[in-house]
Amino acid sequence: MSNSVNRCRVFATALVTAAAAAALSGCATQGGFEASSFLVTPGKYTLYSCPQLAPQTDARIARKRELDALIAKAGPGAGAVASTLAYRTEYAQVQGEIAELAKESATKNCPPPPPKPAAVPSPPKPKKGKPARG
Repeated sequence: MSNSVNRCRVFATALVTAAAAAALSGCATQGGFEASSFLVTPGKYTLYSCPQLAPQTDARIARKRELDALIAKAGPGAGAVASTLAYRTEYAQVQGEIAELAKESATKNCPPPPPKPAAVPSPPKPKKGKPARG
């Protein structure tokens, strides 16, 4: 009988933990306050100049795109749970850093970064072997 009691306790503990996590997950974005702000030190970029802020912003945006791709690659179902466990904290931190960088750039009246030129495809290389006729 003690074995079934232990199973019930384990199940009850897991159920309460899941319910608490579900209830608290709604707090992450309530009232315009995001959980990502907990993961970034306020004023982290205060001593950065505008030329220093731009590459930091680019790096964080690139990392956010990588994380988006990894989360999408994991797919729905069990993959979504695994990607949430693996990437959610870093994703929230990167989002918070992007917001902090944007805030600091606005405070310092930094100019917007110039648009990046579109990648120009290189011409096809001639195949080795037969010379081109012409």
